[in-house]
Amino acid sequence: AACLDCPGGKFSATTGASVCSGVACKIGTYSTPGATSLSTAACLDCPAGKFSATTGAPTCSGVCNAGTYSTTLGAISLSTAACVDCPGGKFSATTGASTCFGVACKVGTYSTPGATSSSTAACLDCP
Repeated sequence: AACLDCPGGKFSATTGASVCSGVACKIGTYSTPGATSLSTAACLDCPAGKFSATTGAPTCSGVCNAGTYSTTLGAISLSTAACVDCPGGKFSATTGASTCFGVACKVGTYSTPGATSSSTAACLDCP
């Protein structure tokens, strides 16, 4: 029989084991599969901008679209990740962002929120 990695949160310290020890990571967390000890099987909160909707997840999925970001840790779905548009003057070019880049528009200037590049985040003088 082929050997399989233990799912995230579980481990096997014995060669040739037929079962994994530990508890699978809960939703909103992840752990690298194939752990060989309890300490290497530790479950971590999904980082901001990402989520996990399944137990025993090996990774977290990107959730926030380009132009948005989230600061929520351990999200279990798109709605709990609470992605918001980058403010005027700032942008995020990738999915799963936890911050936006650029400089917020100064008083007397504006930019459309949710920019996906530095050129679309450019601040313009108010009319």
